[in-house]
This record gives sequence, C-alpha cells and structure tokens, in this order.
Amino acid sequence: MHATQKNTMHYIYQTSRFQKVAFLVLAASFGLSAGVKAQGGPCSEDANDIRVNYSLYYEDYRNENWETSLPYLRWIIRCAPGFPNNSDRNFERIIEVYEGIGLGQDDPDMQRVWLDSALYVYDTAPSSLQDAGIEYDPYDWVFEKGRFIQKHVDALGDLQREIGPIYMEAFDLNPADIQGYYINYVVLDLVGKDDKATAVEFLDRVESARSGDAEVMTLITDWRGRLFTSPEERIGFLESQYDKNPDDGEVLAELFELLMEEGYRDRVYELADQMMAADPSARTFRLIAKMRLEDGLADEAIDLYEQSLEMDGGQDAAKEVYYNIGAAHQQEGRLSRARTAYRQSLQADPDYGAALLAIGDLYMTAVQGCGSFEREDRAVYWLAADYFDRAASRDRTVAQQSRQRVNSIRRLMPTAEDKFFKGWNAGDSYTINYGCYAWIGESTRVR
Repeated sequence: MHATQKNTMHYIYQTSRFQKVAFLVLAASFGLSAGVKAQGGPCSEDANDIRVNYSLYYEDYRNENWETSLPYLRWIIRCAPGFPNNSDRNFERIIEVYEGIGLGQDDPDMQRVWLDSALYVYDTAPSSLQDAGIEYDPYDWVFEKGRFIQKHVDALGDLQREIGPIYMEAFDLNPADIQGYYINYVVLDLVGKDDKATAVEFLDRVESARSGDAEVMTLITDWRGRLFTSPEERIGFLESQYDKNPDDGEVLAELFELLMEEGYRDRVYELADQMMAADPSARTFRLIAKMRLEDGLADEAIDLYEQSLEMDGGQDAAKEVYYNIGAAHQQEGRLSRARTAYRQSLQADPDYGAALLAIGDLYMTAVQGCGSFEREDRAVYWLAADYFDRAASRDRTVAQQSRQRVNSIRRLMPTAEDKFFKGWNAGDSYTINYGCYAWIGESTRVR
C-alpha cells in the first residue's frame, strides 16, 4: 500500500463490524487528498511549510469544510502536532472534523466508522501528546470521551455501557471539578448494573473529596437512602462487606449502629466485643457508650464517652458526647452534674438546641423532684422557659419543639395572684437559689 493510503487510514478506528465500510472510507479519502502534496509528503521542519499547512486546514475547518480541511490537519498532527502554541488543540479539532464528516453521512455504517475514528483519537492522543512533549490535561481527554459517546447515543448505542466507567475514571483524575450530574450518572450506571457495592464505595470517595459541596452532599444522601430499600437489606450488605474485610472498622461500626437501631441486641453485644478488640476508634467508644446508656449502665457509658474525648478525632463530636454524658448523669438523678455536662456541650457549640432544651427540661425535673408546688417552685418554670426560648432562637431544628415546651408550661408559671402576693413585677430579676434549688444559682425575669 502507498504511504499516502496508510497515512489516510491512520486515524480510522476500525472494528470487525465495519471493516467493509472502512474500505469505502479509504477509497473516499483518495478523493479528499487528490492533488494535495503536503498531506502525503514527508514532514518538514520548515516554518513556512508548517504555517501554510496550518492556514490551509484552519481556513476550511473554520468554515466547517471538514473534508477539505482533513488532509492538511492530518499533516499538522503528524509533523507539527503542537503548532502554534504547544497545546492539544489540533487533536481536539481532528475529532471535530471526523465527527462532522460522520454526521454528514447518509449511511449509518459510514457514519459509525467516522465516529469510531474520533474515538480512536480519544484513545491515542494522550500518549501521542506526551511523546511530543505537548501540555494536556488527562482529565479533559477522559471526560470528553464520555461526553462524546453520550452525545451520539443513537450511533454509538453499543458503547453506552462504557460511559459510567469513563466518568468514574474522570472523577478519580479530578474529583474537585466534575459536576454533580456526572457523579449521579456513575451511580445510576452502577445501580443499573446491580453493582451496589461499587456504588457505595464510589459515594464514599465522592463524600471524602466533596464534603464541602452542599449540592453533591445532597445527592450522596439521596442515593444512600435509595440504594437499600430496607434496614435488613442494608444490614445484609454491611455483613457481606465485613466478611470480605474483617479489619474494616468503619463498616463494623456502621453495622453495629444499624443493628442497635433495629433492636438486634444479641448481635450488638457480640459485635461490641469484636470492636473493642480491634483497635477501637473514638467512634467505637461512642457507639458502645450509647449501648451501655440504653441498657441503664450510666456510669459505664460516662466512662466510655470520656475516654472517646481523649482519642484522635474525639473532640470532633464533643457537643454530642457531652450531651450524652449529661443524659447519663440525669438518668442517675445527678442533676447538677448533668447540667455541667450540658454546659460543656454548649461550650463546644453555643447554638446547640438539644443542650439548651435539656437544661430547660432539667429544671422542670427539679420542680417535680422537690415535692412541693409553692409560688417559689412555680418561678423555676420561668427559668426553664428562658432556655426553651433560647433554643428556639438559636437552633431552628428545635424551634417548634421549643415553642411547644413554653406553651405547655405557661399554666404552671406563677399566676397574677402569686405575683401580687410575692411583690413580683414583670421584668424584675429573680434568682433561683433557695431550698432544693440552691444548686441552680441562676437568675431569670418575672414574666
């Protein structure tokens, strides 16, 4: 075969299905290249030859005369691929040329051959660019190949299954830039292939890379809720993952938490021993502490929670840990120590509504525990209401609950008659520090 014929076929991406049609493209290419010396001749380092071939291809390319631009563009790719600014632009343009020629074909088989030629460039250009010392972004080439196949769904229907893996590869190359649509496409593709395990692993990678992206995190949360239709299905998946890798502490912890939520206490106790024997993390200590607290073993729970705070990453959950320590003390009737823990929770997050609600509830519990309901006892409800109001104003997640609390205790507050006999005027400061409320030592306002 003449060298010109070999060069003409260089970028034709052939498959066995289209060998017959490829011959037609080869024949057509003789017509395209007839009378063109540059594209069939040897490479030249002469700057003028390079500029001439570039100008000839670019003029036709700009006017979408794909067939006449191709010979000169091929010469540039072969002889001066990075001209004029050492970029991958010429490779991108030859893809566009192949695509343009293909879309102009009436015969679907001919169209497919030209589109396959464009795909061949996607596959081979990165190595050619690297060999030529031309700057390029590997992510762009992988990502754009996926978009190309997706764009031509009718002509490239048999390649649609490749799109998801291509977009996943693009994500791994540049996780920060790929849009949520393509992340969703990958997960949808994996689910369609009944590969939930890989989908879960991919979502974990996405979360690690894009935890600050609210849109992507919403997508992740939505998918995690849809991947498994029942807790039992999720438990089965986690158990299979744990069987594959018994040293995966995160899987074990998630399995433990889900089993506890679903009430599988026997299995939870069995896992607890395994977790504590396998280099436990701060999360492990918190999970087992929660189990102990639910079992009524408050002091054991407190000890585990306190240990978790001393471990790597323990302070990341400080507000929840101190809140739970407070709940444990309250469970044992140690109201003052419970309040101390709730206050520590608020030091970690002053707007943590759950802790503000807890202190208000604590003061209501104190009234019930003191065994009387005199005017001074009723005044404690003002202080409880103060905390409920703060919770409503600082944390919208508990705002409705806080307002309901206030409404429910209005009838328990001092009446107008009570205030008259005690000389209490609205807005006056009043300190709760007497009798069995001495430990409170806080001031409120007469309501």
